[in-house]
Amino acid sequence: MNAPEGPGGLMEGEAVPKAGQDVVALYREPYGPVRLCSAAGLRGVALEEFGPVSEPVPYRGRKGIITYWPVATREQTVVCGSLRQWRLAVELDFEPAWAAFSAGPVELRWRAGGRLRRWRPDFLARTAEGVREVLALKPSGQESLPASRLEVLEEVARAAGWRVRQVREPSGVRVRNLGWLTGYRFPAGDEDGQGRALLEAFREPAGLRAGVAASGLDELTGLDLAYRMLWQRRLLFDITRPLLPDAAAWAA
Repeated sequence: MNAPEGPGGLMEGEAVPKAGQDVVALYREPYGPVRLCSAAGLRGVALEEFGPVSEPVPYRGRKGIITYWPVATREQTVVCGSLRQWRLAVELDFEPAWAAFSAGPVELRWRAGGRLRRWRPDFLARTAEGVREVLALKPSGQESLPASRLEVLEEVARAAGWRVRQVREPSGVRVRNLGWLTGYRFPAGDEDGQGRALLEAFREPAGLRAGVAASGLDELTGLDLAYRMLWQRRLLFDITRPLLPDAAAWAA
């Protein structure tokens, strides 16, 4: 069914089920109105290709910043409402197991304890095999979402045909490595011939600078391309170790 035309169109308590009834979901199709449906009405909806119900708003005390993440493999920009979401978006964009993803594209509403509850799970994603998953970041220092929120999420997921995945915020060396590679995630010009030279040079594991030198490319051009190929998974490396200029890499 159609909902009011804007994210503020539903007043608190309007069209929201009472305790014991199903959860109500809100989402916005690209360039369309906000729609309201039951959890079962989410089945087959490509939320991973939609934007947020409404864009996050910065406020005093928000931990993080709002960022706009252009996806490397799709004509899509993901709006992240926090640095925690941004770090996970980088991870999802880097991993080929994920075909599409979006941050906060659905808002769940339900009543508990006589009060209206609202929550937007962090990400909806579709795997390369076509399976939709809802990804929720675990609260810092905790092993799981609050039980009441997890129960609602699992109920919605069963009705919508999703899998539920609780994930930790990416951290440590892996995040720093991916943060560096994000600047190289888009192709730059015709790289085919130079790329073949690098793949040949890295048939066996070699330090990045040593492999670039063996390819015959100049160091700056070669390293720039090598980092792009690391993002593209044409070259591989140990992501648990710092990605220094002498870090070992090898052809995929």
